[in-house]
Amino acid sequence: MAEKITIARPYTNAVFELAQTEKNYDQWSRVLNVFADLVRDSEMQILIDDPRYTSEQLVGLFVEIGGDTVTESAKNFIKILAENDRLSILPEVAALFEQLRAEIEGTLEVEIISAKPLTEEQLNEIASALKRRLGREVTFSRKIDESLLGGIIIRAGDLVIDGSAIGKLNQLAASLLH
Repeated sequence: MAEKITIARPYTNAVFELAQTEKNYDQWSRVLNVFADLVRDSEMQILIDDPRYTSEQLVGLFVEIGGDTVTESAKNFIKILAENDRLSILPEVAALFEQLRAEIEGTLEVEIISAKPLTEEQLNEIASALKRRLGREVTFSRKIDESLLGGIIIRAGDLVIDGSAIGKLNQLAASLLH
């Protein structure tokens, strides 16, 4: 995983500079996410790994499936990745692109994992607290994990706040063992 991110970083930086020049972050976000989803698909992965398919055929397939989201710049980008056998890094490119975009826009993607669905009021309180602490606007992705028993886990960049019941029990068990 770390190797893929290292390989993806220069490609991401190039695409991000292009997006800045073209002033079309939204377009690039959409197309990179479409391409990343394609690469994650097991059937598509078989085609990508099959040496019988040329880079031109793969580019054509990506462009066809991507449809209207694929600009000429995006087509050229996919062509470069295909010619260098780097299509598999597209999920990392998409993720890194979103991180760079969030930095420029002053936002932060926050993952909230809870045992039960949170109310809008609870989400607003969390958003306010994180905005004060991190100095950025936050956007949420939510996930339900009943194994937490109660409470929440918040992941914001490198910051992880574990306020789950299972997390507290694990901390207690670790402190009792030491």
